[in-house]
Amino acid sequence: MKSNGKRKAGQRVFVALDPPSAVREEAEAWARQLARGTHGLRVVPARNSHITLAFMAQRDEYEIESIIDAMTRSAGPVGGLGLGAPVWLPRRRPRNLVLDIHDDRGQLARCQEDLARELRRELGWREERPYRPHLTCARTGRGFDPSGLLLPISPSISFEGRSMTLYSSRLRPEGAEYEAIERLALGQPDHEEHHEPVWARTAEAG
Repeated sequence: MKSNGKRKAGQRVFVALDPPSAVREEAEAWARQLARGTHGLRVVPARNSHITLAFMAQRDEYEIESIIDAMTRSAGPVGGLGLGAPVWLPRRRPRNLVLDIHDDRGQLARCQEDLARELRRELGWREERPYRPHLTCARTGRGFDPSGLLLPISPSISFEGRSMTLYSSRLRPEGAEYEAIERLALGQPDHEEHHEPVWARTAEAG
């Protein structure tokens, strides 16, 4: 499924799995509860939540089509997912508060491995570190001090991936701004019909 995003030269792009809106909203509500009593913690709004599969950095126009081809060949059902424990990343100097993603069927891992293999074949891209699926809920800012902060229990919710999306990202003072370039449906569970809104542009604001 294509979005209305414009394909421009020199875009900073990444490929991500899109969770259902209910999962994104649960994660945002959990983070907002924590942020109320925590100085310097900026919540990621639900509309910006995603599970990164591959961060591609700056890519030129001719490479965008190759990335989409790699996505098409690696897209498949991704179910058996669940929100896990909260973690600060990176651990030494935390910048992000994330929820780990449980991958009970191993379908998310296979999807990411397939995508990485196709991107390596198309563009020579390689993941810089071992893949760790997670959903970012909040980012740290000026004055943040994690010492003595107790993290509440994360939401217990199971879900399936709805789509795989190629996003462009612009860094702005108030946060990152995302634009969907291409979105591929991953298939819906038989017992549930769920329609995801397509957003063309969102701003990450607390």
